[in-house]
This record gives sequence, C-alpha cells and structure tokens, in this order.
Amino acid sequence: MQDPAPKQWGNIIAQQRRTRDRAVLVAIASCTLALGVVLGVIFSSTKRPAIASLGEVTVEMSSAFVEIARRVEPAVVNISTVSQPALRSRREIIIEERPALEPFSTRERARRGNGSGVIVDAQGYILTNQHVVANADRIIVKFFDGNELPARVIGSDMETDLAVIKVDPAKELPAARIGDSERARVGDWVMAIGSPFNLSQTVTAGIISAKDREATELNKRAGRGFQFFLQTDAAINPGNSGGPLINLLGEVIGINTAIATTTGDYNGIGFALPVSEALLVYNQLVKNGHVVRGFLGMISDAVTPQIAKVFGLPATRGAIVSNIGETVFVDRQPVVSPAAKAGLLVNDVIWEYRGERIRDEKDLMRRIGSTPVGTVAPVKIYRNGREQTLNITVGRRPDSEPVVDQLKAARIELARPQSLGLTVNDLNKQMGIGKLTSDAKGAYVSNVAPGSLADDAGLKGGDLIEAFNREPIKMKADYLRAFERLRTGDAVVLQVYRDRDEPNPRFYISFTKP
Repeated sequence: MQDPAPKQWGNIIAQQRRTRDRAVLVAIASCTLALGVVLGVIFSSTKRPAIASLGEVTVEMSSAFVEIARRVEPAVVNISTVSQPALRSRREIIIEERPALEPFSTRERARRGNGSGVIVDAQGYILTNQHVVANADRIIVKFFDGNELPARVIGSDMETDLAVIKVDPAKELPAARIGDSERARVGDWVMAIGSPFNLSQTVTAGIISAKDREATELNKRAGRGFQFFLQTDAAINPGNSGGPLINLLGEVIGINTAIATTTGDYNGIGFALPVSEALLVYNQLVKNGHVVRGFLGMISDAVTPQIAKVFGLPATRGAIVSNIGETVFVDRQPVVSPAAKAGLLVNDVIWEYRGERIRDEKDLMRRIGSTPVGTVAPVKIYRNGREQTLNITVGRRPDSEPVVDQLKAARIELARPQSLGLTVNDLNKQMGIGKLTSDAKGAYVSNVAPGSLADDAGLKGGDLIEAFNREPIKMKADYLRAFERLRTGDAVVLQVYRDRDEPNPRFYISFTKP
C-alpha cells in the first residue's frame, strides 16, 4: 500500500485540527453549562438557609437570655426597709396621750423604701446600694422562692454608694457569679435584674453604652468621688438600685445605681458601678465594716493639650498637681501630707503611679484610693521638663462620714423592741366598740408603733384581738402570755375585730416573728 501524497497529508491534518477544535469548543460549552447549573443549584439552595440562619441566631440569643435569667434570678433579692419616726421625749408623748377609748387618729408615719440586691456569698452576704438601706431601722429581704428574712447592715460606703447586708439563712443561698467588668466592651449585651416599683424579679436587656462615665453632676450632688460608671440603656427604674448588671455569660459586671432622667423614671440612660470597684469595697466592708482608702494629700487636674505644650510633656496625659496641703486631718488628728513629705510640688505632672501610666486626674485618684495604707508607691513625675521618681508612703484618706455613728446604732437597737410594736389594754364598757355585746372578750389595741411589725401587718389602734394562734384572748394578760411563748421564726396569726369594717368586721392578720 502506498503512502498518501504530501498534499493529501496536509488535507488530513487540517481536517483533524478542525475536528479537534470543535470538540474543545463543545467541551468548554458543556463545562460552562454544567458549572452554571451547579452554581445555580448552589445559590438557589443556600439562599433560604441564609434567611433561616438569621432566625436561628435570633432564637439562640433569645434562648441565651432565658437561660441567663433562669440561672441568675435566684441570686437577686428584693429589699424593703422601714425607718422609724424620730424618737420624741416622754413629755411630748404624754401631751399627745388620749383617753383609752379614743385611739390615736394622728401620728408620724414610718418611712418605707424598696430596692434590690445580689447575693455575693452563700452564707448570706448581700451587696446593694447604700441609699437603699440608709437610716433603715428594719430591713426585710425577700428571696426568689418567696421566703423572707430580716437583715442587718454589715457596713456601707458613701463614696461609692455601696452597702453590704447580712441575713442568717437556714441553708446556703444561691450566690451570683462575679465577672470582670474591665473586660466589658461598649456594645456588649447586658441584662438588669431587680425590683423596679417593687415588681420583684423584673428582667430588662440592653447594651453597654459607655464606660468610665463620671456622671459629674450626679457625683457633685451626692458628694461621691469614686463613682465611675458603666452606662447602659437596659431599663433601670426606682427600685432597681442595688440589683446586678449581668453579661451574656451570666456574670455580675455591675451594681445598678442611678439613672439620668428629667421625669424620675427611665429615660434610656442608666448607670452601674463596675463590679471591679464594688468587690474592693465589699471585701473591706465584710472585713472591717468600713472602707479605708489611700491618700497622698494633694489635688491634681487633667493635663490639657495646652498644659502639655507649655510644660514640655511628650503626650497629653497625666495629672498636674495644683494644690498640696501641708497637713491633713485623719480621725480629727492633723498629720503631715504624704505628698508634701515626699517632696511633691505644685506644677509637678504625675506621669506614672506604681509603674502604671496615668491617663488623667480621675484615673490617678482611683489608683491612689485603692492602694493599701502604708504602701510605698513609686511616683514618676515630670518637673521642669525632666523625669524623676519620688517614693511616697500612702496615707489614709480622711473620712467623708463617721465610720460608726454610735448614737444612731444605739437608737436603732432601741427601736427594735421585742414586742410586736403594739400596746394593748383590757376591754371595758366605756370603750363601746361597734356592735359588740357586753360580754365581748379580747385585748384592745390602744396604739400601734409606726414602722413596727404590727403596723406592717395592718393592725390599727382601736382593733380588738380575739384570738392569738387559735387561742382565745379574753384579756390583756392572755395576749401577753401568748406573746411570751413566741420564739424567733414562729408564725403569728391574730383574729381581729375592727368595728369600722362592719358588716364584716372580723379578719385575720399573720406574720412571722423575727
């Protein structure tokens, strides 16, 4: 067989090339079509799940809020307080006395308050605001399960508006987890739990709106210099004070303290004291009953850009010393200012304190206040454009309030009589109570002390106690014998006759003896 001629070879090769090119084009078209189909399927199938995932995120966040509330609510308490009217002299009381048949129709009313708190220790230590329990003669703590216990103040701190109160539980209480407020970020979700308007266990949510908020005007009015808040838009109202601000890990990062408002109610701006500061105060209150803060005996101002330029500072930060007192008074005794003793001068710029950079005068004040008294603190300063370091022994900051008011403490103890807070007399014919027959029996209530247990329970002057824990009461002596048998924690049930409630004058009053 003969080989094809060269011309024929050329035609064959050209034809094969055309065939190959067509095949390549068909293959490319097929691949493109297949790829389009695949991508179409992918995009069409992923579009709906994208919408579903948003829903899943919403559900997950909602579930997180539910779980946090479930976990934290048992550690949040309602705090109610009663403050007795000012004690009057015996002469004033005698002048106001009325005949036994006429109960007091006018009297000073007890002041009542409401707030919130958070259980910090399972043994019964509760953190709240100082203004919630200030001047209270009786404090009642209501727990998540509805039980109530009396509480006493362990200590309070006006500078931060914090207080620690203590109950004596029969078993360990559910304590809240404490978080790290320094790690909180603007924009983080938070929850506020408390008793606004006495509505226990109210949960609201929002975000952290700002950090280190000074709330200058608030501090000026209250005279408090150590309050630098977390700002939140979670709803905080009267009664929320002392309750916790919670992060999404279920940890306490703040103690709800104040609101900025023109109406007295929630306006979208609330303030919580960071728990990092609250814990420092808490530990001192539990240990000592009061807070002792460090003190250098000088006053400083913020470094402005103009100050930085004029004083030749490398940056606009630090605190410039504006005043130094040669002596200060601690426990009413004059002591030499620690700053003056160490050689600190007016116009010195404090650049670092104990190795930490100082942002401004507020940052410096906080750091000094949290330094234990007696600590030798290295203080780096700029003086005449040059760096140098002074070692200052930190003194004790003079108290802005008495550590313990012995007279007040004594008055409180006197205002907690072992009685239920009522005066009873024998019933006599002259009293002529309502439609009672001449053979009626009972102990006649001639007076109820404002703010007492009896007052809280609803007893009023002119009531007739007919039974005490199911025992008939025929006279005053029967009532006194029944009362003497009571022990702390015993239930008290009184059957009472009140003539002004005719035609249904009889009812029951019940409470627990503290």
